[in-house]
Amino acid sequence: KFTIIDSVGLGENFAGFMHLADYDESLIANRIWTEPAHIEQRLTDLTEQMENVIQKYLRNDFRSLEEYNAFAGEVAEAFRVLVVANFPVNFTEAAARRLTSIVASGARCGVFTLITTDTKQPLPPKFDLTDIERNSTTVAWSAGRFLWKDPDFGRFPLQLDIPPLEDQFSKIVHAVGESTKALKRVEVPFEYIAPPVDRYWTGDASTGIDVPLGRIGATKLQHLRLGRGTAQHVLVAGKTGSGKSTLLHALVTNLSLLYSPREVELYLVDFKKGVEFKTYATHELPHARVIAVESEREFGLSVLERLDAELKHRGDRFRALGVQDLAGFRAVDPSTPMPRVLLVVDEFQELFVEDDRLAQQSALLLDRLVRQGRAFGIHVLLGSQTLGGAYSLARSTIGQMAVRIALQCSESDAHLILSDDNSAARLLSRPGEAIYNDANGL
Repeated sequence: KFTIIDSVGLGENFAGFMHLADYDESLIANRIWTEPAHIEQRLTDLTEQMENVIQKYLRNDFRSLEEYNAFAGEVAEAFRVLVVANFPVNFTEAAARRLTSIVASGARCGVFTLITTDTKQPLPPKFDLTDIERNSTTVAWSAGRFLWKDPDFGRFPLQLDIPPLEDQFSKIVHAVGESTKALKRVEVPFEYIAPPVDRYWTGDASTGIDVPLGRIGATKLQHLRLGRGTAQHVLVAGKTGSGKSTLLHALVTNLSLLYSPREVELYLVDFKKGVEFKTYATHELPHARVIAVESEREFGLSVLERLDAELKHRGDRFRALGVQDLAGFRAVDPSTPMPRVLLVVDEFQELFVEDDRLAQQSALLLDRLVRQGRAFGIHVLLGSQTLGGAYSLARSTIGQMAVRIALQCSESDAHLILSDDNSAARLLSRPGEAIYNDANGL
């Protein structure tokens, strides 16, 4: 993937590469960048990408992204190339510092640079060009030709390849763009995260649930863990085509394989006319107490009222036995079924499309479930394509949902699902990629 900066040419020097955006805008970072503020933001994106690679993929397990990708298979991470024409034109002092950092540390993280420098232009304050040159292979234009500016290569002749003819260049660019269509869709076989047959219905949900959701890094699985500490409820956001429905199917299926209906009950509500959850009704999933196949707002409210009644019922039972939580109840009375409950509401914002009594009542019940449900083994997962329209769901309610799963989404939604200071979700570049955060998005 390329990030191209062309402040002097205004993009004309690299205009032919813009055809790649017709196939996938992320191949070219949406456009060619020219303005100081945009340049600084793109360099910020690349340094955040480097941080993500080091902390999420490399850690102390791999020396470089190339080594990681050799193990990663379907979840290999793309290399980045930063192209800068006529540095330092339109580079602020902060942008120049970021460029120095990228040149120094980028290669290990799969971020490489191609930079041309206009030596007649003044450098940004407190910037030394040797900081870039010491981490680069440098050639200089002198007496009508390029020469190595390198003690090891300096005695060898240098002849650069000429660019391809315009027709040939166009064919290459379109061929590359066409080939990316198949690569953009990354599929991890369900068998990779599914439990072995001998573990079916063996899970004990008395203290919580633990379900694999997908791959993380080259060799590990990401688990959804609910019921311990503050990790009690889940907020999922992802735009159309981001893989949200696939994520929910992976969760429901793995839960149903790992835990018996005596351990886990599911309430499945889908406000997209029940398309996603209909298969569980067709095949009579034994864990499902409710499957909303034709979801109206009134039906959604009735499900919340049913769970509110269950909350009160469990409160009475727990007080009668003198226990504080589900684990305590199961320890004192193991013979009485008391499964952990997971309510899954996809496109939950549909409950709040109108500012009416139904929306107010739904907001009140959801707030009570997320505040009191943890002690009684009742958990809530809310999914949405966007969080911007959930006006009737109080921020204090969302604040109780410590587990956040962000798929591809807009920058505004990235801030809403994570935090005002955490916009990492905007860097997700392909369907199925997600950020799992169990610290309220911080």
